Amino acid sequence: MTAPLPRVSICLPVYNGEKYVREAIRSILNQTFEDFELIISDNASTDGTGDICCEAASQDSRVRYFRSDLNRGLAWNHNRTFDLARGSYVMWIGHDDILAKDYVRRCFEVLEQDAGAVLCFAKTVYIDDQGTVVTKTEFENVGASHSPSERLACIIRPNYKCEAIFGLMRKGVLKQTRLHGGFAGSDHVLLAEMALRGRFSMIPDFLFFRREYALQTTRRVWDPRERTLIFDPSKAGKVILPNVDRASGLCSAINRARLPWTERVRCFKHVAKWLWVHRLYLRRDFVLELDSSMQRYLSENQVNRLMSVKRRLFKRSLTEL
Repeated sequence: MTAPLPRVSICLPVYNGEKYVREAIRSILNQTFEDFELIISDNASTDGTGDICCEAASQDSRVRYFRSDLNRGLAWNHNRTFDLARGSYVMWIGHDDILAKDYVRRCFEVLEQDAGAVLCFAKTVYIDDQGTVVTKTEFENVGASHSPSERLACIIRPNYKCEAIFGLMRKGVLKQTRLHGGFAGSDHVLLAEMALRGRFSMIPDFLFFRREYALQTTRRVWDPRERTLIFDPSKAGKVILPNVDRASGLCSAINRARLPWTERVRCFKHVAKWLWVHRLYLRRDFVLELDSSMQRYLSENQVNRLMSVKRRLFKRSLTEL
């Protein structure tokens, strides 16, 4: 007889996480909710991550460890764990984050009782590299509205922290999305896709511990174009327009969601506002990509001449203002 499938799949994508992954695994295996599987996808780590994960898999049958022979990027690794998931509910956790022991149980109970909710998450505690509490941030549940367009508007507003991406999600709904895209900011697009399909629930207790430290990718690499290469290394040497990719992803999400036409129109209006707010970032994408293309395809003398013309035109435009 085959063993029954787990109700929850906890997905842990990791790359060179030996410093923190043991603590993350321990927090998962100590959950009061036990009907889960832990899927660890190792993106070709070069440190001791593999040994730590193999040890966990040998000691607990709920742990499934998979290793890639090549680093295919953050987006691929996250999506791989989803493809391997067997549970009705799925969640991701960073290799450097920690769950309170009741996190999964509390989220599971909410989703079981509320059929209209597609995602449940808890309040976040921010800790440093030593595990010391830095701050507890109060923030609203931006996915609580019964209107899909209002949920979308809240998620794509400037400076939104997408902590809900670490919440417990319905696998059937998540399967309707395009998951993580190969560009910086794709987590916002994924949350927008989920929000177009249902409400978010937030547990009013601090049950998720998010680690923030100097070597963290989001702090170490600020340029969205450079971060895109972390999401998808295969884009090296190709056209990289992360903000354009985000805009395209949002429009595609609206088109693919089952929405009344009035809600669809409102959603596109919100995206139009987003484009206006981010117009400078979109322009920056094109300017930087133009510079990169010149470096790739033109000689040094040709690049210098074009840059000289570009500077003269810029000075002239300032004079005419």
